[in-house]
Amino acid sequence: AKLWELVAGAKAGVDLAREGVKSARAALHVVSNAAAATPGGGGVAAGTAGAAGGTGAVVQALEALTIETRTSREEQRKRDEEAREQASEGFQAVHSAVLGLNAKKMPMSEATRDFTSNLLQDLGVQWDQATSNKESGQNDTFIWTGGEEKCTVPAITKLQMMLGECNFQDDERKVEFVDVRKKNLLTLRAGLYESPGQTDIAIRFQELQHSDLAEFAFVVGMVELKTDTAQLKSYQQLLELVAMSRMSQYGQGVALLGTDLNTKWEVLFFDNPNHITIQPFQFGSVAIKFFREKLQSVHVRLERIRSVLPPVPE
Repeated sequence: AKLWELVAGAKAGVDLAREGVKSARAALHVVSNAAAATPGGGGVAAGTAGAAGGTGAVVQALEALTIETRTSREEQRKRDEEAREQASEGFQAVHSAVLGLNAKKMPMSEATRDFTSNLLQDLGVQWDQATSNKESGQNDTFIWTGGEEKCTVPAITKLQMMLGECNFQDDERKVEFVDVRKKNLLTLRAGLYESPGQTDIAIRFQELQHSDLAEFAFVVGMVELKTDTAQLKSYQQLLELVAMSRMSQYGQGVALLGTDLNTKWEVLFFDNPNHITIQPFQFGSVAIKFFREKLQSVHVRLERIRSVLPPVPE
């Protein structure tokens, strides 16, 4: 409605300018007639004075017309500019509303295969699942009595014991295991898809200052826990890893372990730029060894991936 008001105002300004032109022309016509009616012969002096007066009136009329025309044009320019701004804002509002109506939002914990594949495709990330690693090993036992909420802290202790000490290549720092269940990961957005989420455990270098804004800045690994009665959610884990790779300074060097600490084990990692492999394992001892190797080689793997990534445009 406001846009139509601006258009109507602009039309009124044009009409006003036209009326001003008509008035100036009428004044010029009157002056010209007055000059023509000035007597000749003995009234030369009077005629000359009349002509001079007529010329002055013409000049004044033209000056008035010029000023009025400039004013009208400036007002019209401002109205046109306001109209364009209103039209642009209106288009953006409509565009956002349409996108909002068509947007597909799904939490990472509920992500389906189609949703995950479409979102990752729009983000330029590919993935595949490798054949289960059946290398001989052993599985420990962890009791989830009381559910995930109650057992996560003991699970962290158990996982630290299983993982043991990590010795990072070209880095003497140690890592810490942090319960981050109440911390939000980066919401992934691309095309019409949007996915917020959280993870359970962040593995990051210790003895570094962490602000709320840099909670995940030094993360090298993450763990998504499930109880022994729940299934691992590979699509959730994919989205979590992509989100963390965009939050941590170690980018696509970050790795993720999905497990119930009993018989279900998966390690997700970037084996190539923008390509994730999901590696299932039959035995926990083998999975833990593989995950530890991915953590310890974070610097080397990140540099290898960076070396073949296309340069960032300036």
